[in-house]
Amino acid sequence: MADVEQKRKRIFKTYSYRGVQLEQLLTMTTEEFVKIAPARVRRRFANKKQTVSERVFIEKLIKAKKECVENEKPVPVKTHLRNVIVVPEMINAVVGVYNGKVFNNVEIKPEMLGHYLGEFSITYTPVRHGRAGATTSRFIPLR
Repeated sequence: MADVEQKRKRIFKTYSYRGVQLEQLLTMTTEEFVKIAPARVRRRFANKKQTVSERVFIEKLIKAKKECVENEKPVPVKTHLRNVIVVPEMINAVVGVYNGKVFNNVEIKPEMLGHYLGEFSITYTPVRHGRAGATTSRFIPLR
C-alpha cells in the first residue's frame, strides 16, 4: 500500500491567468489579452491606445528575444517608460527600467501580467528607522 502512494506521479501546478493557460497567453495578441484583463487595464487601453514609443519598445523586446541563444536570457532593453503595462508579448524578456538614477534589470514573468513596469523598479531608498547612524546619542569630541 505504501509503495503505491510513493509511485504516484507528482502534480505540478501550471500557471494560468484568469483561467487562460500560459501557452495560450504566449500566442495572444495585446487586443485579446485586454479582453480578459482587469478593468484598470481595459480602461487604459480603451482610453489611450499604445503610443508609438510603447509599440517600438515592445518590438525591441520581441527582437531581443528572437536574437538570443537557446536557453539564455535576452539582452536587456533599456527604457524610461515606467507606465507600460506588461502584456503577454513581453514575457521572458529582460527590461532595464529607469528609476531616476540607474536602470534596474527586470525579467518579465507571467505573474507580472497587467502590472506596470514601474512597479518593479523602486524609485526611492526605503527609510530604516531605529538604527544607529552617523548621528548617535553619545557625545564624540572633535579633537
